[in-house]
Amino acid sequence: MQRFKTLLQREWMQHRTAWLVMMAAPFVLLLLIVVFGSWRIHADNFTPLQDLDGRLSPLGLAILATGATAYLTLFLVWMANLLQTPGLARRDLQDRSIEFWLSLPAGHAQSLSATLLMHLWLVPIAAMAAGLAGGLLLAVVLVVKVSGFSALWALPGAAIVLAALAGLASTALGLVLATLWLSPLILGTMAASSWLKRWGLAAVIGAVFIGHVLLAKLYGVTVVGDTVTTWLSQANAALLGQGGRGLLPGAENIADLERALRGFPQWELQSAGVAFAQLASPIFLLALLFAAAAFGLLVLRRQRGA
Repeated sequence: MQRFKTLLQREWMQHRTAWLVMMAAPFVLLLLIVVFGSWRIHADNFTPLQDLDGRLSPLGLAILATGATAYLTLFLVWMANLLQTPGLARRDLQDRSIEFWLSLPAGHAQSLSATLLMHLWLVPIAAMAAGLAGGLLLAVVLVVKVSGFSALWALPGAAIVLAALAGLASTALGLVLATLWLSPLILGTMAASSWLKRWGLAAVIGAVFIGHVLLAKLYGVTVVGDTVTTWLSQANAALLGQGGRGLLPGAENIADLERALRGFPQWELQSAGVAFAQLASPIFLLALLFAAAAFGLLVLRRQRGA
């Protein structure tokens, strides 16, 4: 475990500046907009959060600011890390550090696992936690600016914090499950990039597209396209919920808002149960088998050290 912890620290030290900037950027940008912007917020697209004048209520403002900052931070960091994964496969070869890592008493599987864990799970989850903290602060500033201090004191602070923590826990779980659903695509692209260098990504896209087209045209079989589509849709459902992660499920109007806020942790628990139930399917087992094969190719490539 100490060796694995060291490998995780190596990833953090190498990328921490970029990660910290991305974690802070959404909060800083939105804070500047709130503090220096001069506008009136309308709620045409957020009907459950409207007051009688058609504006966002103070509670609606707090929910919107907290959720938007958290999820914007999460997706910025996660998508940036996903885009980097093909290059991670050959990073140690390109910077000539492969000899050093080969000399350490740590296996290739352990080294690769630490890299993937840090980039795809730990840092994105930390990013959402940072986004939630920034979102709560932003909510305070926004409510005070739009509605005044009296509206801030009237907010159900404990319910907001509890809902935020429930959202963090549920989204962290959803992120893990979504990454598992996407693992054959992520690891397949990494393995192709490791063996084929800059042509790896093009090879994976070409193989999936051409394989789907040929099978569909010649034999009427759409198994390739259907499988990839299912992996993508299940990843989306795991991360965002089966019906999409709305602002507050169950809130039909402003009168229901606080009730829905207090029931949000229970809704998130149910959503997590549905996401877990989807794992009991052959298509998920197929995803894990493809991912395991791709991981094996990555380990084999590292063992050759070239």
